[in-house]
Amino acid sequence: MRTILNLFAQSPFKPLSEHMIKVAELLDMVEPLIESFIQKDTEKVAEISSKIMKAEHQADVIKQKIRDTLPKSLFLPVDRKDFMQLLSAQDDLADSVEDLAVVARFKAIDVPASLEKLLKEISTNVVTIGHEAIKILKEIDLMMETSFSGPEAKKVSKWADNIGNLEWKADKLQFKYLQKVFEKEDELSKGAFYILIEITRKLGNIADNSEKIGKILKLFLAK
Repeated sequence: MRTILNLFAQSPFKPLSEHMIKVAELLDMVEPLIESFIQKDTEKVAEISSKIMKAEHQADVIKQKIRDTLPKSLFLPVDRKDFMQLLSAQDDLADSVEDLAVVARFKAIDVPASLEKLLKEISTNVVTIGHEAIKILKEIDLMMETSFSGPEAKKVSKWADNIGNLEWKADKLQFKYLQKVFEKEDELSKGAFYILIEITRKLGNIADNSEKIGKILKLFLAK
C-alpha cells in the first residue's frame, strides 16, 4: 500500500535523511577528536574541530531549508509538530558534537593517565548511542509504509529501549570519570579541572540527545 507521501512530489523525509547523514558524519569525528585531545595534539584537534564546525554548518543549512520549504498544510503520516520536533532533536545532536569540539580547543592540557582509558570508553559509548539513534532514523520510511505499526514498529521500539539502556550505562561511566577527576582536583590547575569536567559534560549531552531521538520515535509509535 502506498503511503500518503506518494501523493506529493517531494517527501520532507528525504531532506531529513540528508540532515541525518551529516549528523552521522559528525558522530564519526568524536573519537578521533578525543584521542587527539588526550595526546595533546593541538594541530589535529584544530583540524578535526574545523571539520566538525563545517559539517555542523552544512547540517544547519539543510535544517533551515526543511523549515523554510515544508508547507504548513502538508498532510504527513505523522503530526507536523512531531516531525519538526524530530528535526530539532537531530539538530541538538549535531550541536552537541560542535560544543564538544569547542571545549576540546579551549586549551591543551595534560590528561591524567588514570583518566585516559575511561575518557576513551565514554567517547566510544556515546558514539555507539548516537549511531543507534541513526539506525532507528534509517527505518523511518519502512515505519511509514506500515503506518508506524506491526513488526517494524516493535523492532524500532525495542531499539529505542536499548538506547535508553546504553544511555544509563553512559551515565554510570560519566559518574565514575567525574569521581576520578574530583579525586585529582588538588593536583590539577583550575583550567585543566574545568576542561576535564566540560569534556565529559559535552559527551554526556551527545548521549542525552541521542536518547531524545529514540523517545520521539517511540511517541510516533504510540499515536
